[in-house]
Amino acid sequence: MGIFHVWHSGILYAGLWPDQPILDNVFKEGRVIRILGKSAVILPPVLALTLVWSYCSGFILSESFRYIPWIGTVITAANCVLIPLSGYWWLGKRAEQTLTGKYLSWYQSICAKLDITAELAPNGLSLAGVLKKASRNRELFKRITDEM
Repeated sequence: MGIFHVWHSGILYAGLWPDQPILDNVFKEGRVIRILGKSAVILPPVLALTLVWSYCSGFILSESFRYIPWIGTVITAANCVLIPLSGYWWLGKRAEQTLTGKYLSWYQSICAKLDITAELAPNGLSLAGVLKKASRNRELFKRITDEM
């Protein structure tokens, strides 16, 4: 299982997870996916402003201190790239994790209510798919979330 496979699983998982705030009481995935969505909007302007600030302040400072602002720019750029990557990494790990305990019983219960066959060794991606199918039917989804 390579690093790109985990990131790809995280991206698939983020796209498959239902956008239902009631699931946030039990699962962390919805909150992480919303944070990743907001970071895609916020981080590019932050990076652009940091680049402009470093370029302009390089002309203001004397010759011996001209490269100091670029240190902050490199650190900011690294964070702007690593924050989304670490989020998708975490989601990918959750997607590939085999369900156990109460998550497994919820998965089997939801599959029984949807009249679909449950996998023998389901993972988080399977649970997200089943929850996505269940979220299309409001009454069924309400009954499922009441049991959680």
